[in-house]
Amino acid sequence: MTNLPVRLSIVLMFIVFWASSASSQLSSWEAENEAGRQAYSQGRYAEAQHDYLAAISDVKQADADDPRVILPLNNLAALYMQQGKYSDAENLYLQALSIRKITSGQEDALAATILSNLGVLYFRKGRYSDAESLYKSALDIRAKLNMPEDAQGSSILSNLGSLYFVAGKYSQAESLFQTALVSQEKGHGPEPRDLAISLNNLGLIYLEQAKFSEAEPIFERAMAILEKSGDSQDPEFATVLSNWASLYESEGKYSKAKPLYEHALAIREKTLGPKHPDVAASLNYLAELYFLEGKYSKVESLDQRALTIREESLGPDSIEVSESLNNLGSIYRKQREYLKAEQSYQRAEEIMEKHFGTDNPNVARELHNLGSLYIEEDKLARAEPLLKMSLDAMQNSLGPDHPDVALVYATRATLYMKRGVYEEAESDCQHALDILGRSSSPDYPDLIRVLNIYAALLSKTNRKAQAELFETRAMTYKAEFREMNSTR
Repeated sequence: MTNLPVRLSIVLMFIVFWASSASSQLSSWEAENEAGRQAYSQGRYAEAQHDYLAAISDVKQADADDPRVILPLNNLAALYMQQGKYSDAENLYLQALSIRKITSGQEDALAATILSNLGVLYFRKGRYSDAESLYKSALDIRAKLNMPEDAQGSSILSNLGSLYFVAGKYSQAESLFQTALVSQEKGHGPEPRDLAISLNNLGLIYLEQAKFSEAEPIFERAMAILEKSGDSQDPEFATVLSNWASLYESEGKYSKAKPLYEHALAIREKTLGPKHPDVAASLNYLAELYFLEGKYSKVESLDQRALTIREESLGPDSIEVSESLNNLGSIYRKQREYLKAEQSYQRAEEIMEKHFGTDNPNVARELHNLGSLYIEEDKLARAEPLLKMSLDAMQNSLGPDHPDVALVYATRATLYMKRGVYEEAESDCQHALDILGRSSSPDYPDLIRVLNIYAALLSKTNRKAQAELFETRAMTYKAEFREMNSTR
């Protein structure tokens, strides 16, 4: 089952104090706002909501447009966003921006913060162009004010990098993540959680590029920071756990991935509730792992639950819905329910293309899956152009040596074999093996698959001795893979 990249963590910036005060004593609304922040940081969301609402009420008693209300409005919006209450969060952010414009009209650090946080919300709702515009507006404000490097600036850079990552613009994303990380590590006062998020995001870049040896120590460091800071029950800790598990899954180390996925799911269900979009993400990852392990009876119910949560909370055209549809298509395909599989894959591809166009790795994966389905159904004329489009998009976005490119070559080799075009099939098998052979660590499932395809081709072309050699290599890798995952 080909899956979309794991979702990125996004930095949420909380505003705690209002400008400077002549008194060291906090007023009642400031105390309530601070109590809300403390409750939020400890996962006590009901208390945080109560405190923020109390702070808003106290300020508004004097004047509904009192600019002091912007702080608790922003923080309550961030809480609602964490809970998946996106419409409520958007209303509060827009209200805060409106009050800011009425009372000040000036562009300052507070306005930049609210714009960036609203950008995070639009990112999560799939409104990527709106999110990009808000992030850039926030950065423009900072540049006009000649603001120095600080935690806020690095957070906005990280958020913009997250947007470019999802769009498949990996070099731009990596540059922004690196810049944010350098700023945070210079000691510009980042929260440990924010530093861990920047590390997580950089790790995802390496994971997506199949640079597994570079990704693992970064995820390990992010985990260590969160554990040391006492954030082991924070939803962002669950995100890093999931991404580390995804690394192990990509390396075929399923027995190491499973407990990390399960731990992440437990944290998210406890802190966010059973119907939160992040819970759906954890369900999706577990379902994918079970699929790879051949435990198909467990897969469909998890994928269906994830799809229902995502459609209800994020809308029917979100990229997360596309991911769930893709995974459902794979289980339907395995069950030979080809019409259901085709409908799921087609809808998934349409959603992804709507967001990102055709030259995107996730769109390429959807095209590959649909093309693979058509090969199984012997609809070869429909499969071939899809695989060509997939290959072109993969090479453009991920580079010619990415393991996913090898997977498309192997699938196309199967198509050529069915058509009896053996020379082209052998060329594609050789391309696939060359790519996988350059990987820093063996990609056992794909190697086994390509070797078996090549062995079948050699048998078809009466090269039995060579076929047996490839079959033996495949069996050797299969034994090594089984041994690697023998611990349960």
